[in-house]
Parts: sequence; C-alpha cells; structure tokens
Amino acid sequence: MSRFQSSVALAPVPRPLMDEVVRALLDALEELPFTDDGHLEIGAEIGDVRLVEGKHLTAGARYRIVPPDMESDEADIEVKVVSWKRAGESRIELTSDVDGHVLHARLELRMVGQRAHTLRAAGSYQGPGPGPLRKLQRANWEAEVRFEEWWSVLGQRTSPISLRVKHPLAIASFLIDRGKDKDERWAVEGRLRSRGRWIARPVAAIALLAVRSRVRRALSDGFGKAEAAWNGFMPDLVERGLQERVTLRHQVEVKPVSREWAEEYVTALHQAVEGLRFEKGRLTDTSADVRLIEGEHIEAGSRYRFFHEAENEDEREPESLDVSVAAWDLAGPSRVEFSGTGQGPTGWAEIDSAQKPAVVRGAVTMSIEEFTQLGLEGEANLERWWADVGGSGGDVPALTATIDHRLGEGSISIAGSPAEGDRWKVDVTVAVEGRDWARPLIAVAALVGFAAIDDSFKDLVNETAENWDGAIPGAVESEPRRAAEATLRRAMDGAADDGAADDGAADDGARDDVRPD
Repeated sequence: MSRFQSSVALAPVPRPLMDEVVRALLDALEELPFTDDGHLEIGAEIGDVRLVEGKHLTAGARYRIVPPDMESDEADIEVKVVSWKRAGESRIELTSDVDGHVLHARLELRMVGQRAHTLRAAGSYQGPGPGPLRKLQRANWEAEVRFEEWWSVLGQRTSPISLRVKHPLAIASFLIDRGKDKDERWAVEGRLRSRGRWIARPVAAIALLAVRSRVRRALSDGFGKAEAAWNGFMPDLVERGLQERVTLRHQVEVKPVSREWAEEYVTALHQAVEGLRFEKGRLTDTSADVRLIEGEHIEAGSRYRFFHEAENEDEREPESLDVSVAAWDLAGPSRVEFSGTGQGPTGWAEIDSAQKPAVVRGAVTMSIEEFTQLGLEGEANLERWWADVGGSGGDVPALTATIDHRLGEGSISIAGSPAEGDRWKVDVTVAVEGRDWARPLIAVAALVGFAAIDDSFKDLVNETAENWDGAIPGAVESEPRRAAEATLRRAMDGAADDGAADDGAADDGARDDVRPD
C-alpha cells in the first residue's frame, strides 16, 4: 500500500453560511415548476425532464430525463425519491444508461432541524466494453461529509470528509482531516492511500514505488494551488455572504465624443435612411435582401421585410425580420417596430428628435443560446449625459435598462463624467436577482462563482471600452455624414464596407459600435 499526505491552512467558512447554502439549494429543488402533464419548464434548454410518477419530491416520485441534443432511445435516465424530509433524512437514487455506460448512484442528506448533519453518496459504474474487458470497465465508489464533526472543536484529528474508489485492479481512498486551528485558519491534512488488487497487486506495488516521488510532488503542488485559490477568494465570499441580489460594478475611461458631432451624426444617419433607394419594392445598391412590402418609403405606416439565410439549411424559407415605421420626423419623434420569424427578435426603438436628440428608448425580446425569451428595455437620457448628471458619485444614471427572464430579472445603468485629460469616465453597474424558484439557486451560484462572474463582467466592459477607443478617433476626424453613411452600409450589408478603400479613415472608424446615440 502507498500513502501520501499533504497539509494546508485554509481560511474558515462560518457554519451558518454553509447551512444557508444547503437550505437555499433545497428550497430551489422544492420549488421547481412542473406543468400539469409533468414536464419541467424553467425557461432554459436543459433537455426533457418529466415527473412520471407520484408528487414532486415525495417518497415514490420518479423522474425521467433526456439530456439536450439526445433522443429517448439514446439515453435512459431515471431519478427516484426514496424519502424527502427537510428536518430528517432525504434519499435519492439515480439510474442512467447512456450509450451503454451504466451508472447507479445514491445520495443521502441528513438534516437536524435547519442544519446539515451528514451527506453521503455511493454508486457504481459499468462501461460498455465487450467480453472479458467488460469486468475491467467497472468501479464502485462511496463518499461522505460529516458536517457536525468538521465544525466541532475536537482537539484531535478525525476524517470528516472521505472518498473511496474500488476498481477490479485497485483500491484508492482519499481522507481529509481537520486538526486544531492555528492563526484563525483551518489546519487541514489530506491523505491518499492506494493499493493494487488481484493479479495487479505486485505490478501496482512496483509501479507506485517507481513513481512515488512524482505522485508526492503532484499531490503537494495540487494542495498548494488549492490552498492559494481557496485563501484568495474565500474571505471575500464569506464577507459577502448569501445575497439574493448580485451587483457588479466597474469603471473605465474612454475617449469622448462631442455633443455637436454626435448630433450631426444622428441627423445624418436619419437622412441617410431617407435616402435609401427602392426599385420595384427592393432595396438597391446593397447585397442585403430588403423589400418594401407596404406603404411609401420611410413614411408612417410603411413596412419592410429583411431576409437573411436560415441557420438550418433544411428550412424551406429564409428567416426574415419585419420592420414597421410608426413615426418618422427629423425634428420630431421617430419610431420603428420589428418582429422576427421563429425565435427571432421582437421589439421597438424610438428617438424624440434626430435633429436635437435628447432621449432614446428601445426594447427587444430575443433568444440567446440555451435561454429563451430574454427581454431588454432601456432608455438613454442624452441631456443628462451631456450635462454630467449621474456621473461618478451621481444619483441618476444617464443610460438605464432592465433585463427580464423567467429565471430572474436585473438592471443595467451607465453613468459618465469628465476625467483628467481628454478622457471620459464611464461607470457601469449591473444588478441581477433570481425569480420565484430560481431566487435561492441564483444566490448560491453568485456566491460560489462571484469572483469568476465579476472578472468576466470587467473583461467585457474593458473590451468594449477598448473597441470604442479603437474606432472613435477615425470616426470623429471625419465628417459625421460620411460616418453615418458608412454605418448604414454596414448595417444593410452585414459585412465590411465595399467602399472602404475610397472613404479612407472615415470608414475605418465608422463601425456599428461607433454610434454615439
């Protein structure tokens, strides 16, 4: 038998926080929305989950699951509730057969009042291999976490966390012990034990002897990295606690655009749309397939249809987007409404005046990857932006938006104010919270993954600011009219401007992301 061990000192986690997380997860499971015919509908694509017997999370309840992008004859997954007691023991059993990979698992959670006492998991795996090799493609495992022992001060080492894996040729166990705390840190020791079985026992002994130092070094390095990562994010996580509303904030500095240039750009863009030419109901001088199907060009009541290639080649008809003009006035309000086929976007956009823009509003409902019916509605108060109301430290942001989804809701706010030199400070704030059954689940996900979510958010804001700074100089150095015309061409063609070589730097900077409005 080979033994390896390594010790670390970890920032502690308060027991109440852990119990809050467990209760939140149980709340989310209990509130899962099943329809009258037993289907789970949560507003995201997770495959086919059906309650086929009994009542949700009661003894005897059975569920059938078909993963995304798989058919029922490719995967047979069944979950059975043996018992469910929030103040006692809950037990769930799972059986899965996916392409010949058979998995059996059992999960047991014991609660004492509102506190988690013990979590146990055990199971077996059988691979699809044929003949004698099939015996070598199986394994059993069991794991246990004893919460009460972990948080108790025993004055001696125990193993509250354990994992044991048994294979026909080997057995391995991993134990995590907690000793006396030192310097307000958990003293944690991990021990790995392994040995061969049957005919592999002497071979495994020789092999482990040869790689002993390498395994010990790998285990030590792994524990060191885990210790650094844990102590890097856990104190902030503990300080933040379990919050239903997650708030992200980040500030960047960008190159500003003058109000005069922006207003001329919006006016020119409005006029460029009016200058589009249609012959026999089709837009000319562009590769885009745009048709005027009702009314006169850009008059109230006119309606257009934008065609684009379908993502699925088997579809008989191309996807399209219908755009209707509700109002169009250079010195007054302009409003367009749009609706896509299938799961295409639907919404509207309006501006109070293209000649002297002060307020821009818009809304869109669309599908994004696995999520369905994500709604966005926003308003940009340009008067407030130029007047530097709601900048850094201000009370009211200039740009606001709301996010709506069946799983949750949120808000976006953007405020600006002058910075030193020829720069402009932009403060971006995003707040999100779950809805109904997803409220505790999103709170837990945000607690565990806040650091990664926050880093991704900051990276996105930084990247957007870099793109803005890369595009703006070329645009503002040209005439607003030429920048507006280039923007419209790119929007119509959905590709690079064919006339970029003629327009030079003006077109190089006039991209879709250069829209001061």
